[in-house]
Amino acid sequence: MTAPHRIVVGVDGSEDSQRALAWAVGLVEGPGAEIIAVHALGLLAHNDGESDVPSSGYRDDVVARLEQEWCRPLIEASVAHRCLVIDGDPVLAVLRTAHEELADLIVVGRRGSGGHRGLVLGSTSQQLVHEADLPVTVVPGEVSGGS
Repeated sequence: MTAPHRIVVGVDGSEDSQRALAWAVGLVEGPGAEIIAVHALGLLAHNDGESDVPSSGYRDDVVARLEQEWCRPLIEASVAHRCLVIDGDPVLAVLRTAHEELADLIVVGRRGSGGHRGLVLGSTSQQLVHEADLPVTVVPGEVSGGS
């Protein structure tokens, strides 16, 4: 099996999405290979753990955080990459980007910043696994409560 040439990674600043991004960095190789980091900007955004606020006023902040903080592993690893902030639902944003960019693989964390603690997989990763027509890798989070 050859390494994927173009990987789309869902990034939201959560620890799980950071693990997914780091995993993708370790996978991508070869000339012309790249990672496309996608963040979906919905109707509401989380304001540093505070209450949800309308995201439209935070677009510039989200773009800066994606490019400078959340995608830092890509910069540090000197991996060819692009960072995209797309309006709308995370599942649709990742799927649309993967199709438009002719991606070989989608990578996401098990859970993102949206919560849904009762799910084994987060709602976004679960929907991507069911709806994508290309391979999806869900990178697990840290194991808690044991060795």
